[in-house]
Amino acid sequence: MLTITHANGTNVLSIDVGRLDAAIAVRFKDTFLAQELSPGPVLIDMTGVSFIDSSGLGALISIVKHLKLPGRPGICGLQPSVKTMFSLTRMDRVFAIYPDVATALATPAQ
Repeated sequence: MLTITHANGTNVLSIDVGRLDAAIAVRFKDTFLAQELSPGPVLIDMTGVSFIDSSGLGALISIVKHLKLPGRPGICGLQPSVKTMFSLTRMDRVFAIYPDVATALATPAQ
């Protein structure tokens, strides 16, 4: 469901749930909040998510609020339908969106 790795001082959270929807959103959020993160920026890799609904978006927002990050959190690997949902809900203004992990790590923080 959730794997945390570290690269270039960044916590990279890879989500592999297929669908981040009402059926899994609360468990996903609770699993994430139970993790220990290193100090530093956070990048959420959503390559393994092919669908997200409002519950999934709500879980992501809860996580971001919990982290109290100074800037916009990075997110990458958005599948076309997920990217569309981010645009329609204006979540693309909350997150700095990158095509993949390598690009996000090579880009200065926003």
